[in-house]
Amino acid sequence: MTEEEQERKERMREYRRRYQEKHGIRHHHIPWKKGFIAFGIICALSTGGFLFAQSKTIDFVTLDGQPVANMTEDDIQQYLDERENDLHKKTLSLTAQGVDETLSLKKMNGHYDRQRINDDIFLVGRIGTPIQRIADVYTTLRYGKNVPLAIEVNDDMLTDFTNHIHDKYDVEEKNAYAVPNGSSVVLHNGTDRIVIDAGQLKNQILDELHKGNTGDIAITVQDRKEPAIKEKDLKGIDTVLSYYTTHFDASAADRDENIKICQNLLTHALVPAGKAFSFNDTVGTRTRDKGYKDAPVYFDNKVVMDAGGGVCQVSTTLFNAALRAGLIIDHRSPHFAPAEYVPVGMDATVADGSLDFGFTNPFKHPIYIYTAMTGSALTVYILGNSADTCEVSFTTLSQKTLPHKVVYKHDDSVTDDVREQEGYDGHDVTIRRDVSYKDGDKYTDKIVSHYDPNTLIIRTSGPSSEQTVQDTNLDGETPQDVIINKLHDMTD
Repeated sequence: MTEEEQERKERMREYRRRYQEKHGIRHHHIPWKKGFIAFGIICALSTGGFLFAQSKTIDFVTLDGQPVANMTEDDIQQYLDERENDLHKKTLSLTAQGVDETLSLKKMNGHYDRQRINDDIFLVGRIGTPIQRIADVYTTLRYGKNVPLAIEVNDDMLTDFTNHIHDKYDVEEKNAYAVPNGSSVVLHNGTDRIVIDAGQLKNQILDELHKGNTGDIAITVQDRKEPAIKEKDLKGIDTVLSYYTTHFDASAADRDENIKICQNLLTHALVPAGKAFSFNDTVGTRTRDKGYKDAPVYFDNKVVMDAGGGVCQVSTTLFNAALRAGLIIDHRSPHFAPAEYVPVGMDATVADGSLDFGFTNPFKHPIYIYTAMTGSALTVYILGNSADTCEVSFTTLSQKTLPHKVVYKHDDSVTDDVREQEGYDGHDVTIRRDVSYKDGDKYTDKIVSHYDPNTLIIRTSGPSSEQTVQDTNLDGETPQDVIINKLHDMTD
């Protein structure tokens, strides 16, 4: 550029300056070359400052509380080696209400996650977006950074473990229950159905291990379903109020199976204070689809085969236990004929949709029904509170034997006599029950039973005939009241 051109350029610059000054124009734009230079200078200064700050972060980093500024990577590895043997002794305790599990680091092939530890120590401000890197350096310089002894376990083993936890607790809830033990009672806790997300639990465990944490971990429960009978519902049940045993023919397999099914549905029934109990509501219908077999039952003065034959022995045994526990009998019906496994007048029959047996718990505490079937015997226990014990006695107020007919029907088609229908005596029996409760109260009721006589019908080749006979005598060799007043078993 010549001197003349230079002078001309200066005159133009001065002209623009005067023009802008005259008209109040302020120009803030930096020429692009100067702007680029300025940006470069700022970036250089900023980058240099960041790198300088980043280099100083190591002075503010600790490993498990130990300064690492003067430690090499080899020093750090040695530090971890010295502590890894102790790591195998550590466990995690996984707990929630109703959950208590232990995770052994040794069984999970636990070891220190050395790569994660080294990255946390030496990569401060070197990972993430620029903003994240700056924030990492800033927080380390301002607050310091303690790198935990991160723990790593076998991933497949941990997955299997958390799946096992899920399967173990995600099961149907179970009621708390009571079991007689001599004259006392043992109470057992119930269990909730607890749903634990296996994947979520795995992540929860990994988060804690990455932080170097062992010890207690509170498990997150996704869902919980409590049982119908809880421990608090059995509070106060501490004694056997009564029990009664009846016997059956162990060779009658189908009938025995019906007794077994029914008593399993009856056992562990809880009757709260002041509440009523229904046998049919508790046990349900006796149908073949529930496993009941065809066995002998009384129907229309005849013995026929039907599903559930034998169930009445369960209701009858319960009836006798309830009588001796001082419970209030609400409804009870006798069989068509006396049952051979209890004294006459002490049976209680049931039938789907019609005949039921029920009682009310008169006490201020709950009562609990427990059944046991062993060999050829069925026992029903009434469990309750020791304050509700009582003494019970039975007195026969009236008894009448109703003779039955024997009818011979001539039939040319038979050569020998053939029984067409079995016959037996009928009975009218009224029994009084006297109850003396521990608190001094007394209660009296009556058990009234009527059994129709049944005609014995015999087909014969001889002439037809009819006569009235009596086969039984309630006062035989052993008076009826002696048998009725046996406390637990009429065969004792």
